[in-house]
Amino acid sequence: MAVALLRGENFRLYRSLEIQPHSGLNLITGGNAAGKTSLLEALFVAARGRSFRALSLSELCGAERPEWNVFLETDQERHRVGLGWNRQGSEIRLDDTKNARISDVVRLVPIQLIDPLAHRLLDEGPSYRRSFVDWGVFHVEHLFLDVWRRYQRALKQRNSALRDQLEDRAVQAWNEELVAAGETLTAMRLSHVRAASAGLSAWVQRLLGTSDATCEWQRGWPDGEDFRELLDRNLDQHRRFGATIQGPHRAELKVRLNHAKAKGRVSRGQQKLLITAMVLAQAELLAAAGAPAPILLLDDFAAELSTEFQSRLAAALIEYRGQKFVTAFEKPAIAGLGEGGLFHVEHGTIRSLNALHK
Repeated sequence: MAVALLRGENFRLYRSLEIQPHSGLNLITGGNAAGKTSLLEALFVAARGRSFRALSLSELCGAERPEWNVFLETDQERHRVGLGWNRQGSEIRLDDTKNARISDVVRLVPIQLIDPLAHRLLDEGPSYRRSFVDWGVFHVEHLFLDVWRRYQRALKQRNSALRDQLEDRAVQAWNEELVAAGETLTAMRLSHVRAASAGLSAWVQRLLGTSDATCEWQRGWPDGEDFRELLDRNLDQHRRFGATIQGPHRAELKVRLNHAKAKGRVSRGQQKLLITAMVLAQAELLAAAGAPAPILLLDDFAAELSTEFQSRLAAALIEYRGQKFVTAFEKPAIAGLGEGGLFHVEHGTIRSLNALHK
C-alpha cells in the first residue's frame, strides 16, 4: 500500500498542494522554511488525524481563510482518506463516509515519522515508548483497541473511587475488569516486543555496525507477582496516592545499545539510527502479519549523521519495501539512494524534478 496522490488547500504555507509520489522512495528538497516538513505533516495529518508539531488543528491554517483540508488516495483499491478543519470543528473522511472513525483511517494507512525530535522516544518518559509499542500492536491485533479501552475505562473508574475515598468494595469492584483487560493487554504487548526484537539486531547491524541492541518490556508490576493479589494487597497504598500505581499503564520499554542504556548514553546520531532500526523492525513485523507496510516519513535526512552513517541510512531506506518520504536541503551527495521520485519545494510550491537514479 502506498500514497498515490496527496492534495490539500490552505494548509500551512500551501495555498494548494498536490503531489503524485513514487511508490518507493520520494526525496523532497528545499531550503529553510520552504515547506518540506509541512508536506510531511500534511501526509501525517491525513493519515493520523493530528499533527506531530502543532497542539491545535487551528494552527495548521494558511493565510487565505479560516479553514483547511488535506486528503490522500491510496494505490490499492483507491481509498481516499483525509481531514478537514474550520471554525465549527474537524471532519475525518474515509471514502464516502463523513465523520469516520480515526481508528479506521489509522488502520488503513499506517504511517510512521522519524524527525529531529524522534530522540524523545528514548530520552523522554515511558509514555512515549508505550505509545510506540501500542501503535504496532494495534495494527497486528484486531482486538487490541477494545482491550485497551476496557482497561482505561476500568482504571479511570477505580482511580475515581480511590480519590473519592469510597469503601473498599466500591474500589475492588473494578479489580476483575482491570485484571482481565490488563493481563490480555500485557500479553499482546509482550508478544509484539519479543517479535520485533527478533528483527531489531539485523537492522541495527546495517545502520550502526553492531548487533548488540535489545528491547525489554517491563509490564508495570513486579515479575512473579499476581496482578489481582497485588491490587488487593496494595489497596491502602493506592488510597494514599489516590491512584492505581501498578499495572499496564505503568509499563516500560527498556532499550539498550552495546550493553548501555540508550537514554542519554549514546550520541544523537546513534539515537537517530537506533530509532530508525526500531521503526523498521516494527514495520517488518506488521507486514509479516498481513498489515500494509507502513509509510515512513523521515525529516532532515542528514541531520546528526556523518557521511558513513548517511550511506548506511540510504542503504536501509532502499532495502525497506514500504513507501518512504525523505526531506533534505539538497540531494545527498552519496551513492545508492536508488530509484524514486524527486521533488523540490520553494515558498509553498512543489515542483517535480527528474526521478532519482542509482
